[in-house]
Amino acid sequence: MALGQVEMEEDVAMSNTEQDDEENTENKVINEEYKIWKKNAPFLYDMLLGNALEWPTLTTQWFPDKQSKPDHDVSIHRLLLGTHTSSEAPNYLQIANVHLPNPATPEVRNYDEDREEIGGYGSASGGNTRGQLVEIKFNITQKIDHPGEVNKARYMPQNPDLIATMCIDGRGLIFDRTKHSNNPSGVINPQMELNGHEKEGFGLCWSQHNEGHLATGSEDCTVRLWDISQFSKQSKEIIPLSTYTHHSAIVNDVQYHPTYSYVIGTVSDDLTLQILDTRASGTTQSRSQATGHVDAVNAISFNPASEVIFATASADHTVGIWDLRHLKAKVHSLDAHHEAVTSLAWHPFEKAVLGSASYDRRVLFWDLSKIGSEQPTEDQEDGPPELIFMHGGHTNRISDFSWNLNDPWVVCSAAEDNLIQIWKVANAIVGKDSDFVPSEEVDQ
Repeated sequence: MALGQVEMEEDVAMSNTEQDDEENTENKVINEEYKIWKKNAPFLYDMLLGNALEWPTLTTQWFPDKQSKPDHDVSIHRLLLGTHTSSEAPNYLQIANVHLPNPATPEVRNYDEDREEIGGYGSASGGNTRGQLVEIKFNITQKIDHPGEVNKARYMPQNPDLIATMCIDGRGLIFDRTKHSNNPSGVINPQMELNGHEKEGFGLCWSQHNEGHLATGSEDCTVRLWDISQFSKQSKEIIPLSTYTHHSAIVNDVQYHPTYSYVIGTVSDDLTLQILDTRASGTTQSRSQATGHVDAVNAISFNPASEVIFATASADHTVGIWDLRHLKAKVHSLDAHHEAVTSLAWHPFEKAVLGSASYDRRVLFWDLSKIGSEQPTEDQEDGPPELIFMHGGHTNRISDFSWNLNDPWVVCSAAEDNLIQIWKVANAIVGKDSDFVPSEEVDQ
């Protein structure tokens, strides 16, 4: 054997050993951090439920409805999920029922350490006046056959029974869940197909203003707008209303503005955020653009309580806060994540609160009204004053998270290791106190 070949094999073996050592060290750190989180969980949450799915989901969204359960201290909420299977295993669009206790004040003594639940099934409820056991249950109630993994799924605001998904082959699909049985049939049968993208994508957003309109973004570097009212019984195929080519790299996210129906925000691997005005005739340029991140921009989220404030998430580990009127520079940068930030969502009730999720296995809550607040020296090591909570219950990358629209501070977070967690941060942590700054100051 030639000397050069021996040296090369030794180098490869050494490289593999070093990689194994790095992975072992990282796993030890993750396990140690998890033990600390688990120890403190009873004091951090008013509710906590962990559930291992059969397969991971890349997407999660709370439906807007809830159903009361007579003579019980729980309500039934619904979750939209997908699957990301391996090999030849089938994929599904999934809907789950979640039994959540009606708002109460749990007690630390109700924490079940073995099951890592607070207020879980079989435990007493801090707010249960009838002495009944409160059920926090999760079960999949409907599975709809889907071609390949579900990159993203979102229901139409005007009719939550209509669900759009992004596929790995570039198509977007529309399912009417009422036209599918609760159990999969083995036949993939969407009600409509959005055909146009040449590669897969993750950007997907319905218009809150125009029923049936939605925008998608893809790895083919385009943004496409659709109107499902074009659907006819003769053909499932929907072709795009418009195709925008203003980005020069993968489009990671798209979002309609909550106030102006003609404004759409888009973000890309080309490091830009861009604002489209659908009233304009051209499709090769945006109305405005900004560059404020030093790595790919992964997500965009307009503040529903403000016409001008929005946020972007980047692979540079930061969240940017922007003012639509002044895009030359960010208003502020939120810096506490340690890896790429991939998801963003504003709190549905608290105007100044923003959530962000990252490959660092964390969901962070930020209160923009606290930017610039004085901090005791001992608190500065924990992060900036606007960082109000860190959820550290996951041991793998977080793929998506969603705020519950009916129960303030309830969140579902999904990770790449099959685990979803449903949790409510303790009111003692996020409740308003005498030093609370009005959230309206987010606009100032």
